[in-house]
Amino acid sequence: MTQANTNTPNESGTEPTASNTNTLVGVRFQPAGKPYHFAAPAALSLVADDWVVVETVYGEQAGQVTHLPDAPPDEVTSRKLRKVLRRATGLDMARHFVMQQRAERLVEVAQEEVETHKFDFKVISAEFTLEGSSAIVLCTGNVSKKDFATLRRRVSSRMKCRVDLRSVGPRDHAKVLDGFGVCGERRCCARFLTEFQPVSIRMAKDQAISMAPSDITGMCGRLRCCLAYEHQVYKEEAKELPRIKAHVKTDRGIGRVIDLDILKGDVIVEIPPHGPRRERERFRYPAEEVEVVPRNRGR
Repeated sequence: MTQANTNTPNESGTEPTASNTNTLVGVRFQPAGKPYHFAAPAALSLVADDWVVVETVYGEQAGQVTHLPDAPPDEVTSRKLRKVLRRATGLDMARHFVMQQRAERLVEVAQEEVETHKFDFKVISAEFTLEGSSAIVLCTGNVSKKDFATLRRRVSSRMKCRVDLRSVGPRDHAKVLDGFGVCGERRCCARFLTEFQPVSIRMAKDQAISMAPSDITGMCGRLRCCLAYEHQVYKEEAKELPRIKAHVKTDRGIGRVIDLDILKGDVIVEIPPHGPRRERERFRYPAEEVEVVPRNRGR
């Protein structure tokens, strides 16, 4: 499943947590998808990248082992886990491949119904369980409960299966579409991000990144996920530098800090700190070559 499937496959599970005869394993259902935790019989001797068949709330599904944690994460210690039923066989993988092809047809059928009924949303992906009796369809756009009910009924009738519709946001949409970002690399969300972290304008400001939408907005139309990658480093390094608007003593006299080059450890100083703008000059100094002075001494 994609990350947008917010109800974990373990939800409402009835099986016991990993014990002496069980091994806790993380399993994902899509590349770069969020891993969910299952209890696997220790006799299976699973390792990362093994394909397995697991029991989920939707039915049996094939997924790939991502990791075997030494201890259950906090979010799974107090709830019960569903089982890894078996290591995936050749037949299981063949069925998985057939269901992927059937899912492509389901997307076509669902989008036909959307266009026929002039719904204001788009179908972006679908996924079947191994037995083919249930499917999850992801949609994005202005989705109402009435439209969902109509689409679910029509698609279920045409595809002869139970259909569960999910509405996802623009980031999940971009993850499914894949592609390349403005950096030239494959999109982070499709390549390795298993969960989306909060991203704020403050992160861009702390890193002195241009506020132009083209510089801070991703292909999804939201703030770029990569703004969060180095934010903590910038915050830590900035603690060692004078603050913006601070008055500092330089070899040219008292000036006012107007900008920071955090990674280089430099400050941009405007001298003099007051007066007509045409009379001020800007200079770059290493932070250790300036001394912060109280504001009243700079006047």
